[in-house]
Amino acid sequence: RDGPDHLDTGAGFITNFYPRVWALAKTHGFASEVRELNRVTGLHNGRQLARLDVSSPLSFLLFPLISLVDKLQMAWWTLRLTFQRSELDLALPDRLARRDTRSIAEMADQDLSPAIYHHLVRPGIEPFWYFACEDVSAALAETLTAHAAGARFYYVAGGIDRICHAMLDGVTVTTGVSATRVEVSGGKVQLSLSSPSGPSVHEFDKVVIATTASVANRLTQELPETVIPWALRGFLQSQTYAANIHVAFRMPRFPQPLGLNSIFPTGPGAHPLAALSFHRPKDGDKPTHHELVSVYLSDVESRRVMQWSDADLARHAWTLSRSICAVLPEAVPPVLHVNRRPEAIPVHGVGRYQQAVAFQQAQAQSGRTIFFAGDYLATATIDGAIATGRAAAEAMMVPQR
Repeated sequence: RDGPDHLDTGAGFITNFYPRVWALAKTHGFASEVRELNRVTGLHNGRQLARLDVSSPLSFLLFPLISLVDKLQMAWWTLRLTFQRSELDLALPDRLARRDTRSIAEMADQDLSPAIYHHLVRPGIEPFWYFACEDVSAALAETLTAHAAGARFYYVAGGIDRICHAMLDGVTVTTGVSATRVEVSGGKVQLSLSSPSGPSVHEFDKVVIATTASVANRLTQELPETVIPWALRGFLQSQTYAANIHVAFRMPRFPQPLGLNSIFPTGPGAHPLAALSFHRPKDGDKPTHHELVSVYLSDVESRRVMQWSDADLARHAWTLSRSICAVLPEAVPPVLHVNRRPEAIPVHGVGRYQQAVAFQQAQAQSGRTIFFAGDYLATATIDGAIATGRAAAEAMMVPQR
């Protein structure tokens, strides 16, 4: 947050197929703050910029980067998956495990045309999760496609963290403290903490570790297999992540709105730029003379330039942005924020959903004192993270035998 601006640096929107988020919005009274987001996207293939409104059949029919035959094939594939949408939930890996046998790239090669893959499938995945479709389970793309018809996108007026604040209402929260170790002794969990006032140890009956998989593994690495069985340890150790660098600029408003909220690169080959997004202030009671422009780098590119200075990153990000949006000014505008995330998004590789099912089943066994939650156990969405937290809470309530 900076003056009139607030910027969601991670997840920035929700959809109408995130049922757990909507339930929270109604229960905790912030549903009125959830407002619909225009999702008109520009897709740039290196030669031309094409517009696509994901909610408009006419926009799809006029989309110039694929042929009419490709459009018919895409429509038929989408229709078939739409009839199966009730079976598919991004937050529940047991609903996805049956489709978790090939990568998105392999699925597209077998079921779709190259043009559909490069101009529709990849832009529906890589700009949002930063990883490559070659590395990720087809279950993700098929589930998103099943919910594509009628999909709506929303933002939270006060910032996406409004969801977290609502969930923490009435809960004691301690900040400025780092967990350094988790131990188990005498059936109790001992949590070692580090804070400005010095180290301390606290004892609990049960603990949920809601961190990235790598942090969860590190905190519990000294625990024996009787406490963290290999079914859990192996999953934590093998989880990989996509990196991301997000550079946000503050620039004068365009004289006329572009009519696009994002531009994505398309076409064969790797794209160092994942996405370019425009954040013109959405609330009419807060007029400004500027707008925010966000640049998101892909996983591979983020890793390559992770150690660059903020100034070098800003110049590099702006150069990439102008390659797909020629109306951007040549001069690099002031930087509002640079966010480096070496572990931004869990990579849902082929087989990970099946393994997540086994993880959740092992975690639900009675007699456990340590539980895990995080979007790496579902899909990297807000709804997925919430679902894993609920699953951990339910597992904690299993009576001891």
